[in-house]
Parts: sequence; C-alpha cells; structure tokens
Amino acid sequence: MSGIETVKVIVDAEKQAAKLIEDATIKASAIRKSLDSIVQNQRQQMLAEAKKEAAGTAARAEEEGRLEAEQNETKFKEKLQSLVAKASARKEATVEKLVMLTMRAE
Repeated sequence: MSGIETVKVIVDAEKQAAKLIEDATIKASAIRKSLDSIVQNQRQQMLAEAKKEAAGTAARAEEEGRLEAEQNETKFKEKLQSLVAKASARKEATVEKLVMLTMRAE
C-alpha cells in the first residue's frame, strides 16, 4: 500500500468515526429527550396515584367520623330519654311532697 492509499484509508476512517460520533450524539440527544418525557409521565402518574390515595383516605376518615357521630347521637338521645323518664317519674312524688309541705305551712 502506498502512502497516498494509506492517507486515503486514514481519512475515510476519520470520516466514518466522525459520522459514528455524530450518529451517537443524535441518539444520545433523542434518549435524553425521551427520558425527560418518561420521567415527567412517571411523576404525573405518581402524583395522580397519591391524589387518589389521599382522596380515599379522606373519604374513609369522613365516613368513620360520620358513623361515630351517629353512634354518639344515638347514645346521647338514649341518655336524654333516660333522664327525662327519671325526671318524669320523680315529678309526681315531688309535687305531692310540695303540696304536703304547703298544706302544713298553712
């Protein structure tokens, strides 16, 4: 191989190397761009899932609070009825006692 052919082979090799580097740079740039969109999509999915989970947790807490309030309301109504019943039962005896005390005072 002559010197000119050797130089030609070297120049061709450098051109091929430059082309490979350019192609690799283009592919790397495309990969970076796609990674950005992939990461963005994953973030959005994670945020959407977190929002759904938070909404579910809030709904469960609200339902539990509502049930507890209903149970407390029922307990308080029963207690109030019991107190009213006791007061009503004592009312007649108290009135009789008051009448007796009033009659003695006269």
